[in-house]
Amino acid sequence: MKKYIISFICLIFLTSSFIFGVNYYVLSFSSDNYFYDVEGLDQKYLWLVFWASILPNKMPSDILKDRLKVAYTAYETWKIKKIIVSWDNSKINYNEPESMKNYLISLWANEQDIYLDYAGFDTYDSLYRAREIFDAKEIVLFTQDFHLKRAMYIWNKLWLQVYWVETNLQKYIKEDYNNRREVFARLKAFFEIEIFKNKPKYLWEKVHIITDEQIENTKKQILEVK
Repeated sequence: MKKYIISFICLIFLTSSFIFGVNYYVLSFSSDNYFYDVEGLDQKYLWLVFWASILPNKMPSDILKDRLKVAYTAYETWKIKKIIVSWDNSKINYNEPESMKNYLISLWANEQDIYLDYAGFDTYDSLYRAREIFDAKEIVLFTQDFHLKRAMYIWNKLWLQVYWVETNLQKYIKEDYNNRREVFARLKAFFEIEIFKNKPKYLWEKVHIITDEQIENTKKQILEVK
């Protein structure tokens, strides 16, 4: 009996050590391009807002609303031009990207500047698809501090230029839960990248993000034809 107790204690110790070690490793990937607000951000082109929960009335939760608000502040001050909103449309009655788009439009974002990613089922998928589907080379990410640290690790492994803007505008109801959840989310990200080298569930054809210059050129061509 004593042998089993010792073995059980050793197993717990080894498991805890592994979880702690992985979390420490993931958190070690910091970035110099980290901003606490949009004021210090230079003008960039493309930005991405990560998903969070949508309320039954189709409105964003407080966490998601703050991400969208801060991102819109950067948009209206010409820090960024084009927008990717990413999450889940795997069910007919659950379309989070559409709800995110509608909220941005209610803040007076131009609909033609918003691009929807319907298959960003987790942070890794959203970031991977931003690179592969939307052909992102440089991007600004908007999310809360607890989530940014994991996103930094993932994006670092994808070898792309990223700028990070924190969106902590208030004290959130489930803040302690989110921090605890991140411990295991970092573990999941580690296995996805380092062990299994996963690819997103869906990788479709590339989405071409139209630049303002291309829009103006098209207008000129139409006028010339007339």
